[in-house]
Amino acid sequence: MIGLIILIIALVVVLAAAPFLLDEKGYVLISFNNTTIEGTIVSFAVLTIAVLVVSYLTYKLVRYLFSIYRNTKHSFFARSQGRKQAAIEQALWSVINDDYAQIEQALSSKVPDQYQDIRLALLAKAALANNQTDKALEYLFDINPEQQLKVAKLWLASGNSSAIESQLRVIAESKKATALELKIYTEVLVQQQHFSALEAFLPRLLRKKVLTNEQWHRVFNTYFASFPVDEVTAKYKQLPKKLHSYAYSAYLTQMAAAGQLSVIENDLIKMVKHEEQHAQLANILSKATTANARKLQTSIQDRLKKDEQNNSLLLALACLADAQGDYDLAARVFDKALNNENKKQYMQQAKLSYEKSAQLDKALVLYK
Repeated sequence: MIGLIILIIALVVVLAAAPFLLDEKGYVLISFNNTTIEGTIVSFAVLTIAVLVVSYLTYKLVRYLFSIYRNTKHSFFARSQGRKQAAIEQALWSVINDDYAQIEQALSSKVPDQYQDIRLALLAKAALANNQTDKALEYLFDINPEQQLKVAKLWLASGNSSAIESQLRVIAESKKATALELKIYTEVLVQQQHFSALEAFLPRLLRKKVLTNEQWHRVFNTYFASFPVDEVTAKYKQLPKKLHSYAYSAYLTQMAAAGQLSVIENDLIKMVKHEEQHAQLANILSKATTANARKLQTSIQDRLKKDEQNNSLLLALACLADAQGDYDLAARVFDKALNNENKKQYMQQAKLSYEKSAQLDKALVLYK
């Protein structure tokens, strides 16, 4: 801009000086329609320079004022964005520290537009932590549909995972489905008790090796618990043979909890023979309600004669005695078997045996 002005001034100066050098007065005539402007070259040059100088100063002033406005606007916008960014950061730190009250406080103000779905997800998580399921669902439904699968765990926690089931099914059926997506879809099917779809999906879970043994146990626990007790054994046998080993423990646990110990007694006796299955046996028998399994009791006691310090078998015997109503025996065995490591898991069975055998002082100790 400055270069152009200097060039124009130079041309004007040349035009102004030319008449003097040529000894000619010279003049300028400008005519437009009915308007005519006439003057000497000198006066025209002075006027032109004045106009250019004023134009240049005006340009600089306008530019300066605009820069002040732009900087002020940018500064205000930057401070506003900074406050919004700080709000989402504070909320994320609160999640890390499980401070859900602080999450709601931090997100009461606006956050950057790109974090709106994250804000809703964090508020939903806080609401679920405070047992406000309806409030959490309001936040979840407001999340962009394209982002819904990213909060699948929150939908599961809300108990209303049907909202994402169709989306998950499409993804889970594709060849590119990740282990996490397959696992979450399994959890949704279990929660919604869509067991026909689950049965068809189980072989793929096995091929992909998605679930751990503990996760398989939880899936089959819910699966078997959904059927009448007289159908559980048939459902177990209908599973593909490759799945039997994953469903076995859950099947036995469900049968024991349903008071069907006599049906699975021979299976449990086989477990007594294998030391690595003793802890599993104790856990199954801890769920037993009523029982009449004298052969199993004899098998456990015979094994204990050879291995008196087998704590898992002692716990199994105590739980079995509880289920059979032999509370005196159960209490005596719990006296030997209970310790700080297993007390929490077997507390209810131990309390029952102490209360029923008139040893309230020992039961009170467990309550503390």
